[in-house]
Amino acid sequence: MNDPDEHSSPLSAPDADSSDWYDPKESLYDLEHPKYWDGEVIVGIEQRKAPIKLDTLCGTYRWFYEFPEPGISEPGEISYHPNQRPQESPGHITITCPGGKKPTLKNITGTVRLFGKEARFSGIKRAKDRDNKSLVDNHWEFVTFKWKENYPDSQDDGNSVLALAIPDDDGEPFVMFRCASPMKFPGHIWYTEYAGKKERPGQKQKGYGLSSAEMTRLCMGAEYPEVRARALAAASREESEESESGSDDEGSEQLKTTGKRKTNGDADELDTLAGRPRKRRPA
Repeated sequence: MNDPDEHSSPLSAPDADSSDWYDPKESLYDLEHPKYWDGEVIVGIEQRKAPIKLDTLCGTYRWFYEFPEPGISEPGEISYHPNQRPQESPGHITITCPGGKKPTLKNITGTVRLFGKEARFSGIKRAKDRDNKSLVDNHWEFVTFKWKENYPDSQDDGNSVLALAIPDDDGEPFVMFRCASPMKFPGHIWYTEYAGKKERPGQKQKGYGLSSAEMTRLCMGAEYPEVRARALAAASREESEESESGSDDEGSEQLKTTGKRKTNGDADELDTLAGRPRKRRPA
């Protein structure tokens, strides 16, 4: 008789209490959306945890996915069509600094183009956490932000941009533009979030979509148990690397006290795949 666990592991099989997080129907419903694991499966893209350099942030990012306010409509891919006129393009966010100068929070400027709407911004500042106490890495509000016209579904204040954890095929981070809308309910901030991929030199408009490798990293096409399995496996690897790093540090201290030189001094890479944006709530 075959062992029922022969082809499974704690990482690949739902736990006995999987009803707390795993719904097969919802898993299939969200199959094609970007998602990640944070105690439950969240439709969205993780916010980057490790601080990013501003010169890395600079660039033009073309929208590829929209995450509307939960309960309003479903997330969806943003498509580009061949021979599409610029004014008909879904748009982009461009983040720049004065030529020849090092980018700073104060001298960053840019533009936003969003389905025919246009805005300009000048200066960015680190956003605060939900308790409005601590500054957050990789999430910036705009010092000044102004839409070109008084669009009924947009407002100048409350907009922000985030660097995301998952890199594209060139190692560049995806970003998210968080677009604020006028309040429809008292005390509730209305957002739509647009994920953008950095434009590369020589790239044509039809090439702004995601590669199969990028879709895999974003867990698009993966069911909930696979999303969870990947996250737990990554966490296990990180824990192992931290343990090894700790052992190396202890060895270095011992070598220092004896006056000997450590020959294997490879530096550990910073983990960039962590963080969180906003949870998807049911309609």
